[in-house]
Amino acid sequence: MNNNRDSNNSNLNDHGLSAHDFENKMRDVLRSSERKLDANTTHRLAQARSEALKSVSTKWRMPRFLMPATGMALASVIALVLVLSPNLQNNQTSPLKQEEILLSEGIDLYEDMDFYYWLAAEESNLKG
Repeated sequence: MNNNRDSNNSNLNDHGLSAHDFENKMRDVLRSSERKLDANTTHRLAQARSEALKSVSTKWRMPRFLMPATGMALASVIALVLVLSPNLQNNQTSPLKQEEILLSEGIDLYEDMDFYYWLAAEESNLKG
């Protein structure tokens, strides 16, 4: 992009114009062509400008004094969600639940103890 700018400046220098002089000359040319527009074109341009300005002004915008209040309300909601929500990052069961699981497995083992005694006795009878 700098190459284009440099080449444009060199082209201007070839014609003996500085960038400032070129801008002034172009502004004068555009202003003179603006003065030469017919009434119909000028009227249509004025209507288009008016419609564009109306469409911009009719858009709903939040009043500036509500922005801090809205930000505080949003921050409060986020804080409440983070504080009141369950721990989403740690999906592991709590240590108490792990103990309950281990004890329940141990209880099942002890409930079947008679079966294990019988099985051991039967194996020794089969071997003997």
